[in-house]
Amino acid sequence: MKQGARMGIEGLVTAVIINYKTPDLVRRVVASFRQHYPSLPLLLIDNGSHDESEKVLQAFHDQQPQTTRLLLNANNLHHGPAMDQALREIATPFVLFLDSDCHVINGGFVEQMLNKLQEQDSFYSVGKRISMDTRGFDVSEGMSNAILYIRPLCMMLKRDMYLTLPPFERHGTPCLRNMRSAAERSLGLLDFPVEQFVEHEGRGTAGRFGYQLGWRGKLNYLLHKIGL
Repeated sequence: MKQGARMGIEGLVTAVIINYKTPDLVRRVVASFRQHYPSLPLLLIDNGSHDESEKVLQAFHDQQPQTTRLLLNANNLHHGPAMDQALREIATPFVLFLDSDCHVINGGFVEQMLNKLQEQDSFYSVGKRISMDTRGFDVSEGMSNAILYIRPLCMMLKRDMYLTLPPFERHGTPCLRNMRSAAERSLGLLDFPVEQFVEHEGRGTAGRFGYQLGWRGKLNYLLHKIGL
């Protein structure tokens, strides 16, 4: 591990957790993250929940106001646009995204992810890497239409590099267009054993409220099923 990276982690990385109407989940993830990273800068975004979530996040902010920033959106921007919002609010060169339905079980992953990204200038993002087709559905890595994709459940990226790519968007796989563009530019999308450090419930928010993509989401799913 690079000693310089470890010593300066608080000045290099900001963590981001985005919540929408899941106060129980966000309470768990923030508490577990703070157990391992009590002083790392943390941006908490509420996506227009207007429920107990705001009180939960406010309490975390009040406990550590110097290292915790709170952003309350009036409306639900949806996950991808809120991620983009965070990246334009943050000043540190590296940003870590952690899903609200995660539970941090071991520390050390922030340092390790940071070190991997610092190995080469062309490395862009690190996390659980999979392959998806052009519509955002999982495929095998060897398929001709496969696009490398880092799941944003626990993902770190270089902020300045992100700003040169298409923004994250409202989509079931919000980073897809961004990462497809990154791959076309030969920017590194690095695999990392996230599961050793973070338990992910999966579809925590989406399981309760859906993706709320309207007719576009239904059309995308239908075209995927018929192979278009």
